[in-house]
Amino acid sequence: MSSIDNQRIVAVRKLEQLGYTFAGDDWMHPANDAAAITPTITDELHAMLVRRADDLEGCAPGSDEERELTAIERAIGAYEAVAGPQAKSPAARVSPPTSAPRSSEAMND
Repeated sequence: MSSIDNQRIVAVRKLEQLGYTFAGDDWMHPANDAAAITPTITDELHAMLVRRADDLEGCAPGSDEERELTAIERAIGAYEAVAGPQAKSPAARVSPPTSAPRSSEAMND
């Protein structure tokens, strides 16, 4: 094995020790690096990732879809760790009704 191969192996180990993961064709910041993940994942992107993960549920073990699902689950988990509990529940982001419900007295008129 050449010197450059050894350097690559050591570099990969070091990145993994620092919490980085390799997904697709690039290294992803550690999940606990709030400054790195906050600007890159928004509520809208989070919702898209959740929908895609739902679509991939039940995929064949060892398939490309399973690898995609694993990467998506990591991204969702990292976002939810930074964004807090409201990111986990779509119902938590639903606005309350704009008009108050009518009382039973008003409804009987």
